[in-house]
Amino acid sequence: MRAITALAIFAALPAAASVNVNTAQQSELQALHGLDKYQARTIIEYRNQNGPYRSVDDLAKALGEPAAEKVAGDVTFSGPPYVAPPHASKKKSRIVRKKT
Repeated sequence: MRAITALAIFAALPAAASVNVNTAQQSELQALHGLDKYQARTIIEYRNQNGPYRSVDDLAKALGEPAAEKVAGDVTFSGPPYVAPPHASKKKSRIVRKKT
C-alpha cells in the first residue's frame, strides 16, 4: 500500500522539462519561468545571427547575466542546431490601371 501511495505522489509531481534553446520556438521559450516574450524573441534573433548556443555564457550574451542564470536549470544546448527558415523573396506586384 505504501508503494502505491508513493507512486501516486511521484506521478503528481510535474516533470522537469528542459527546453533546447537551439531548437525552441518562441512559445516554448516563453513557457520558461522568468522569460517574457521579448526575451524569448531576443534568444531567437541572437541564434539566427550568431548560430547555436553552446553554453549559459552564450545565452548571457543575448539575455544578460541575471536572466541567463535564472533559466540555466531549465534549458539545454544539445541536440541538432536550429536552422532558420529561408526567407521567401517578395515579388513586386504591378498594378495596371485602366484609362477611362
